[in-house]
Amino acid sequence: MTGAAATGALMLAAPLLDTRVALAATDPAGPHQAYPEELAALSRATSKRQREFAAGRAAARLSLRELGAPALAIPMGTDRAPVWPPGLLGSITHTDTACLAATAWEGEIRMLGLDMEPDTPMDTDLMETICIPAERDWLARQDMAGHWAKLIFSAKECAYKAQYRLSRALIGFDAIAIRPDPVSQSFAATFQADVPPFSRGETLHGRFARGGGLIITVLAVAA
Repeated sequence: MTGAAATGALMLAAPLLDTRVALAATDPAGPHQAYPEELAALSRATSKRQREFAAGRAAARLSLRELGAPALAIPMGTDRAPVWPPGLLGSITHTDTACLAATAWEGEIRMLGLDMEPDTPMDTDLMETICIPAERDWLARQDMAGHWAKLIFSAKECAYKAQYRLSRALIGFDAIAIRPDPVSQSFAATFQADVPPFSRGETLHGRFARGGGLIITVLAVAA
């Protein structure tokens, strides 16, 4: 089941990814089935969280089918990250109105991150927590700084998901500096410290889109 908001999110995100990455969307308000081994980690979750989780897994399986891969279970690991079937990697994100999932074969894509947020301004007090000084300096020179701060947050989430597959490291908001380029609708994500196998100063490059009240960020690195 795909509602209007989910369809809009899919259309917004699709141009950001090449054909090696499969993308699918679902409506978190609709009925979706999750496998028992997936739901095992959510026995104490709210019904809303369970619906969002099931919708995200449903989107992931739709994207796996797009790749020609079997629509297998995607359980939650002890680190709460999705455990993808062998040979595959992916990323799942959701808002209250849409779920998106992107998947790829490991032989084609090395890192993959996807994030989606409502395009609303970030509260000023949160900027001190989420944005490092260089990012706040950049924001101070922008119109609609609160909206750009939300984009920086989304790009950090996106980069975190992408790097985690290789580092397995839990890192804070200060570990990666985001530099958006409004003209090319891209961003640079630069490590501020060594996070093996990534070194301080190493930069990953992603893309973003805004529309329909959403911010979507993606980061895909070829194998």
